[in-house]
Amino acid sequence: MNVCMRERIGWKVGADGPCWQTIYHQEAKCAFCRVSKLLDAEGRPNDRTEILEHFNDANDRWYQLQEKAMSWPDGRIVKYSIAVDITQPKEIQNRLAEAHAELALKTRELEHLATTDALTGLCNRLKLQGALELELQRFRRYGRPFSLIMLDLDRFKAINDTHGHDTGDRMLRTVAVTLAENLRKLDLVGRWGGEEFLVICTATAEADSVKVATKLRDAVQEIDHPLVGRLTASFGVAECLRDDHIEALLRRADERLYSAKAQGRIQVVVSDPAEP
Repeated sequence: MNVCMRERIGWKVGADGPCWQTIYHQEAKCAFCRVSKLLDAEGRPNDRTEILEHFNDANDRWYQLQEKAMSWPDGRIVKYSIAVDITQPKEIQNRLAEAHAELALKTRELEHLATTDALTGLCNRLKLQGALELELQRFRRYGRPFSLIMLDLDRFKAINDTHGHDTGDRMLRTVAVTLAENLRKLDLVGRWGGEEFLVICTATAEADSVKVATKLRDAVQEIDHPLVGRLTASFGVAECLRDDHIEALLRRADERLYSAKAQGRIQVVVSDPAEP
């Protein structure tokens, strides 16, 4: 090891430290020098260059070490190493990695804000529309069924008019929590707009979605506010059909929702108004 490298690295060799150069000598292998990587099975240099990075505590610097075995004229097999100070590019690399991680975090935060309803914390309409597109693609490609549950709080305008919008907002948040707690893990719920919510029941035919809607209806009825009293909601259920597109499916669920309201509210309707 030359003087410059010894002063920078702070390592001692020879009598005062571990072997640095000798890899293979007098039939003895030196594990310190990575014998298996630099020599072949017969103990001869394999012409391979090992490149590694080392952080030196002695001077707080990063070095790139390039190591290779070679044969000397006297028959000895030695290793030579070249150390290059890479502290500056390493620091730049670390700063870039930190900036990339921060950017990824900000991107996730923005995506969350863009797809989350600010009032309820549920998925917003944009997120639901994207999920609907994905479910329709799966339905067309694999035939996997899915259904929609459209629900609307009954007489919600009267709550806002009588008790104020702050109370109405609290009711919406309470309903959002109730819906999320009573859904299956495979379902997705979001606020469609105003006091209207949409549930996407993945891998679920209409009959099973009616059971989900009935459970949600009963759970909403359990909400009892000291000023407002018990809440109720009406539900429309629709399964995606062979030639459906998203607009038709949503329209069918919406029509059944308003049919539920016309039938006295607190209903789960699964047939179209014109159907017997």
